[in-house]
Amino acid sequence: MPYKVSFSIVVYCHPLEELQAVLASVLLYKGEKRIFLIDNSPTREAESLTRMDDSICYVNNGRNAGFGQGHNRGLELAEAYGSKYHFVLNPDITYTRDVAASMIDFMEQHEEVAQVMPRILYPDGRMQYLPKLCPTPWMLLLRQMRRPARTYARRMERFEMRRMSNDRTYDVACISGCFSLLRMSAVKQVGGYDKRYFMYFEDTDLTRRLHRHFRTVYFPMVEVHHAYGHGAAKNPRLFLHFVRSCVKYFCKWGWVFDGERKKFNKEVLRQVEAG
Repeated sequence: MPYKVSFSIVVYCHPLEELQAVLASVLLYKGEKRIFLIDNSPTREAESLTRMDDSICYVNNGRNAGFGQGHNRGLELAEAYGSKYHFVLNPDITYTRDVAASMIDFMEQHEEVAQVMPRILYPDGRMQYLPKLCPTPWMLLLRQMRRPARTYARRMERFEMRRMSNDRTYDVACISGCFSLLRMSAVKQVGGYDKRYFMYFEDTDLTRRLHRHFRTVYFPMVEVHHAYGHGAAKNPRLFLHFVRSCVKYFCKWGWVFDGERKKFNKEVLRQVEAG
């Protein structure tokens, strides 16, 4: 193919077996590529994984700079490499068939598209409803409380757009950072991840900025598996990071009065309701 593709995986003290699995998945893509393993760990154990393939480049940050800052380093390396397309993915992503080529082909056919995500499944095959509407404070509170049950179920179905079909694409305004493809020229225009977020909401923030100028698309015709540990719901420290990022996000975009959020969500729901 006449263009370069890159991938970045940000890790922090992850088991080598998990990293081997995600790298094996990425290596299914046979085009010209670089895989940037961005290590926020205090040690360099993951450096041994460069033996898997010459395309793997190891970078140790020497400190835990967080998800967004780690991937910003990946984006810098991607630009220096000359990437046209760059994949951002979590260390707990796996797949057995190459999905990168199909996503890139879609981008090649639609120059107005800046970001694409595939269908995301749990390891047991259950659906993860990760493309969502732009969040509101009320919706995030409802997700935490899960009460009243009937209201929660109805609002979650709408927020997570569970009626989306698996055989067509949708323009969405909130794409998960666990696995997504970015057009480098679009990222250069709007900037990378906002460094104010240590983790959580940096992916929501980036998609929103891209969606202002380009299409950001859910592409469910290919799928990957994501372990997705729901860390913020189980770990008090991670929940604190979630709350801090939540406050930063709504202070930036608006708590109650956010006309752009209303516009984006209305446009997205119109596609879902049209079937």
